[in-house]
Amino acid sequence: MPNRRARTRRKNNVIIDTISNKNFIIISSIMIVIIIGCIATMKYLNVKEAKRIAEEKERINSQIEEIYSSTIAEIDSLKDYKTNSIIRLSAVGDILCGNNLKQYGRDYNNIFTDISHHFRDSDFVIGTYETVITDDTKDFADAVKNSGIDFVSLAHNHALDMGMDGLNRTQEYLEKISIKTVGKAEETPAQRVKIIEVKGTKIAILGYTYDNHKTGVNIYKEDLVKQDLEYAETNSAISIVMMHWGNVNTNEVSSEQQNQAKFMIANGADIIIGAHPSAVQKMEIIQNSNFKDCFVAYSLGDYTSDFTIENANLELILNLQIFVDKEGKAQIYKVDYTPVYMNDMGIENKENRYKILDMKKEIANYGTEGSTIDKKTYEKLVRGVDRLNSIIVKK
Repeated sequence: MPNRRARTRRKNNVIIDTISNKNFIIISSIMIVIIIGCIATMKYLNVKEAKRIAEEKERINSQIEEIYSSTIAEIDSLKDYKTNSIIRLSAVGDILCGNNLKQYGRDYNNIFTDISHHFRDSDFVIGTYETVITDDTKDFADAVKNSGIDFVSLAHNHALDMGMDGLNRTQEYLEKISIKTVGKAEETPAQRVKIIEVKGTKIAILGYTYDNHKTGVNIYKEDLVKQDLEYAETNSAISIVMMHWGNVNTNEVSSEQQNQAKFMIANGADIIIGAHPSAVQKMEIIQNSNFKDCFVAYSLGDYTSDFTIENANLELILNLQIFVDKEGKAQIYKVDYTPVYMNDMGIENKENRYKILDMKKEIANYGTEGSTIDKKTYEKLVRGVDRLNSIIVKK
């Protein structure tokens, strides 16, 4: 009897083992099929994503080229015009050093490493210095100078945040590091208007801010502006007005900006470079009474900022070529832009949290070994180009 029971147990064990082996094979086969399916699906999705990114890059590149050429099309072709010289002017928007930038961006030179090469061929570069200099921000000013900035306006709504002492200290330090300034309130047009000479051509630069009920900087008033433009026209070949105006955090140009632009052009302004909205606004060509093309950039956005609003991180480097004829008369010859983006890489990057990115380069490099951005940043840049396209390119 015991032997029979043992044989029965062995027989049952064989059956169980056989069933277990079959189940194992079946389960293993199913798992293999699932794994193969997952791999195939992932490959398909990767190929699909790569195709989508390639198509997106092509679309974005086309949009960027359209942005570059949109204003150029408004200017008459001057290729056959024989000139004595071409002057290349570059311009940026507001230069700010906020609390986050002070705390997490101490290696300030790193902010500009990707974009400073755009100024190498420029004869001079201008912007609005919207930061009162203290001992804590002198190295920020040094980095701004190292990035290529030559000339700034001090006429803005934060110029007197630390009183006249702060404004004077800011002007003195900027002049010390060879950044020329304009915009501080003075008694006469000869003091208010800064005349610089570039390649033998005199260029007048003027700076004003909207009425912020403070004294110490040039407040936009028609009689003051008219006097200054008359002086500029008499003493220079071309006049550039740096305006701090408009509504904050909007891409829309106000009627006041448009009316002021028309007034300045009617009274001799050739180029108007706007700042203050912390957002890019449209650009346009306006002809004066002598049918001369005058250029208005209502806002270039912020050159540096630590704002968390994505729209405020989107900005432009403006490049203008000015031709000077044999009689010394100056005229706009060519306009183009470089879209850039102030990228916040997070508080874990304590020394190098912020960096200005060349949008065209970073989008083109995304997905390659040369890429330095993640998918989230890539998508921000794509949205940024789409927004720029809607602002600048005329439909």
